[in-house]
Amino acid sequence: MAEIYSLLSFVVIAITFINVTAVDYCNLKSCNGEHTMCKYSSSEPAAACGKWTNISLSDADKREIVDKHNELRRKVASGQEFRGNPGPQYAAVSMPDLVWDDELASIAQRWANQCNFNHDQCRNVGRFSVGQNIAITYSSGENKSLESMIQSWYDEVTKFDKNEIFSYKFDPQTGHYTQVIWADTTTVGCGRIKYKKNNWNTHYLVCNYGPSGNWIGQKVYKAKK
Repeated sequence: MAEIYSLLSFVVIAITFINVTAVDYCNLKSCNGEHTMCKYSSSEPAAACGKWTNISLSDADKREIVDKHNELRRKVASGQEFRGNPGPQYAAVSMPDLVWDDELASIAQRWANQCNFNHDQCRNVGRFSVGQNIAITYSSGENKSLESMIQSWYDEVTKFDKNEIFSYKFDPQTGHYTQVIWADTTTVGCGRIKYKKNNWNTHYLVCNYGPSGNWIGQKVYKAKK
């Protein structure tokens, strides 16, 4: 038996990798707090992680993450999401597929390695501001899959008022969903760690998104008429 817990950051079949030049994260002007890559210089898991067993994502894992996000985005964009409060959700004029971003993934992994189930203060990059979804599972057996953790974010659609796509309002009950489907977000990069906590098998997933979604007053996506 496993449970999934999530927190919200305010702020493809063929996988594409984005690489960028080095950034001075310690002097990034868009940050309102200390950047994760500046605050935590070591790439090793923190002492808080205790006995960790896995801190890497394989190429197959990365494809799984990207494909799952795009499967869900396409579902909404095509008008096939009938749930909501109220639903069904509007189809979208445009909701492009996400591509994998190595820089976002590196920052996400650095934060995951702290084994701190909260949001970091700043994860922005030189190109844009960055949003974040996090989830954690505790199990006496096998941990939940990456797909199921992403699905748990998306399933907040059951609480989402379809009309709020026209002007986003912050809601901690639906913010993971809106970040997953935010039309102007084009890249995703994730990190994860598996470790023991109080004898529970713990799986912590951090996904960073750029450009960030969940901007108050902006459109989540443009509805197709």
